[in-house]
Amino acid sequence: MWFINLIYWFHVFLSPVLLLGLIGLWIGSEKMLFLLLAIGGVIGIVLAEYIRRKIGLSIFFSRIYGPNEMDEKF
Repeated sequence: MWFINLIYWFHVFLSPVLLLGLIGLWIGSEKMLFLLLAIGGVIGIVLAEYIRRKIGLSIFFSRIYGPNEMDEKF
C-alpha cells in the first residue's frame, strides 16, 4: 500500500512542477525556467502533503476518477 501512496504523492507533486516548467520553457529564459521549477517543487510538496494529511491521497484520487453517484444522494 505504501507504494501506491508514493505514486499518488508523486502524481500530486509533479502536477505544479510540470505546469510551471512548461511555462518556463515557453518564456525561454534559463533563469526563469529554474526559478519556476523551484517554485513548482515547493508548491507541489505543500499541496501533496496537504492532501495526504487532510483528505488522504487514495480518497482524493477516488473522488476525481470515480463516478459521482454518491454526490447525488447527499
